[in-house]
Amino acid sequence: MKLNLKKIKRPLALILASSLVFLAGCGTTKTTSEISELSSVKLGYFPNVTHASAMIGVEKGFFKDELGEKVTLETTQFPNGSLLMDALSTGQIDIGYVGPEPAITRYLQGGDVVVLSGAANGGNVVVAAKDSNINSIKDLDGKIVATPSRACTHDISLQILMHEQGLKMESQGGTVKQVTQKPADIMTLFQQKQLDAAVVSEPWAAQMEAKVGAKVIVEAQDMPWDGKLPSTVLVASKKFVSENPEIVKAILRGHVAAVDFVKASPDEAIKLTQKNLAELAKQELPLDVLEKSFARTEITYEVDGNILNEMEQWSKDLGLVQGNTDVTGLVDLTLLNEVLGK
Repeated sequence: MKLNLKKIKRPLALILASSLVFLAGCGTTKTTSEISELSSVKLGYFPNVTHASAMIGVEKGFFKDELGEKVTLETTQFPNGSLLMDALSTGQIDIGYVGPEPAITRYLQGGDVVVLSGAANGGNVVVAAKDSNINSIKDLDGKIVATPSRACTHDISLQILMHEQGLKMESQGGTVKQVTQKPADIMTLFQQKQLDAAVVSEPWAAQMEAKVGAKVIVEAQDMPWDGKLPSTVLVASKKFVSENPEIVKAILRGHVAAVDFVKASPDEAIKLTQKNLAELAKQELPLDVLEKSFARTEITYEVDGNILNEMEQWSKDLGLVQGNTDVTGLVDLTLLNEVLGK
């Protein structure tokens, strides 16, 4: 039976309920120093284009300004979402930027996590090797494709696209061979002609185009949910939020300021991202590569909890996960809406 993306919807009332759960202490108007005894806040993020608001928020001092003189901002960079979620659950960080799937996985495992805001949408594309005869998803029949891991956001998106063309992975009785690879290794495998296609995030897609002639066969806006699938969200533990609502709102104000800066000053934002990637990740990326990356990525504080629910329903229907996939309650935009004056 063919799955229909448009039919996999949660009732509107259920979605609204998940975004209207009020956290303790939200009505206070006290300053951060008056409401909390915290002397520091520990923020985690990746040196990644989809984490631009984190890097710019730190670089421009937006978080520091909102926290005030009595609360110090401490930052830690992580290589992947699993490690960041481990750090969040053990108190090594208080709040962090991460892909939605690690947050969802931890939530479904009973972990204490809440999505407070979006950070980026889109930024994922399907690329094919330069000399391959692959020009669309239907051409993946009998080919080797790579995703960062199995049942991740990239994998789910690719399998939705494949399902629409009647294709399946070999592990599910189909004809497409799936391998898991890091983006840097994907580029090497393209050069060695050992890989046909892959799903990658920016800035890797733009780099692959520039360095190894990879061709984009599905652009960001043509991915499932028209490229609106959240690629990065801002998370914390519910315990930390309930105990430190004013601190969290200060971080959210800094986050909103960073997002607004990206939208108002895109050229400067790209240069600041270039600088941070060079310092933090030792990635010397040309401005034209980053410009293409930002064009495929929406830096935003908006996040659609309904899409996350639909994605998890797809992952279950595709056989990628088993058990409970209901993430109602994971997204709570109460404090963000206060900050935005909604």
